[in-house]
Amino acid sequence: MVMKKLTPAEITNLWNNYIANTMGVWVSRHFIANTQDPAVLKMLKFAENIAFKESEQSKLFLVESGQPLPQPFDEHDIKINAVPLFTDNYVILLKYGLTQAAMTVHALSINTSSRSDIRMFFQTCLEDSSNLLNQCVDLIQFKGLHHPEIHIPIPDKIEKVEEQNFLTGIFSDTRPINALEIGQLVYNYHATEVHKEFIKGAAQVSSSKDLQENYQRGTKIFEKQLEVFQLVLSQNGLPKLPTWETEILDTTESPFSERLMFFKHAALTSQTAARYGATLSSTTRKDLGSHFMRFLGETLKYGEDVANLMIKNKFLDQLPIAKGE
Repeated sequence: MVMKKLTPAEITNLWNNYIANTMGVWVSRHFIANTQDPAVLKMLKFAENIAFKESEQSKLFLVESGQPLPQPFDEHDIKINAVPLFTDNYVILLKYGLTQAAMTVHALSINTSSRSDIRMFFQTCLEDSSNLLNQCVDLIQFKGLHHPEIHIPIPDKIEKVEEQNFLTGIFSDTRPINALEIGQLVYNYHATEVHKEFIKGAAQVSSSKDLQENYQRGTKIFEKQLEVFQLVLSQNGLPKLPTWETEILDTTESPFSERLMFFKHAALTSQTAARYGATLSSTTRKDLGSHFMRFLGETLKYGEDVANLMIKNKFLDQLPIAKGE
């Protein structure tokens, strides 16, 4: 068989896609087994289907290039019929957040891949993720999980920025936050809140003291960040956003392996840092920039501890590396 070479970027893109989607297949199967809601079931079956297709195609590309495969997630990482840890509402919110992140990753994979067949594969992944995202948003709207909706006054006309205090913060004579900043705050709040509840649930069922302590520490870090988001919104006359503690159920038996839970936590932590970095690069008020710079530093430091625990517990496979000198 003629080996089809891959660039380092293509190896990374396919490697990560393979691992993430083997996880997606089995997690979706557990959620499918535990929902009684036909609309949620339809969304989850679609999610399972695209995760299976993507994992199989990523595997094929890697095998054709002679690359060894990283350890996938499989039936040993899931108790399909175990008592659920999260409600259907949380499952919808989690799938929504993961799909948002997947769309960003797929777009980056298209941009960094060279082979036309791989670019077409990630384009299909992006289209499927867009479809899944729309299904999640429809469910969020139908179940009222988007409340409260935030609205701001419609201006009579568009004006030019005239003064430097447009950039200043809350401790000086400053303007209210604008539409861009509201959108960033709400987006980051919702994603961080979903992450916080995931690790709160993981701490509830984990049998590892080290992992449990890490989950609990992360919960405290993200709770403090969420308080700042709420404070800024309140100071600008905007409504308080919801938390999702009630969507964690009472079970103490984990439906997921320690490796799967912590791997997902590591991915969510990385996504949190990426969101904060992107927001920091586009915010125009200095006080908000200071908040996000601090949040980014906290999350990166915490993420390093998460990575060290991944290594300590042998959860992390090493990507192919350069020959060196």
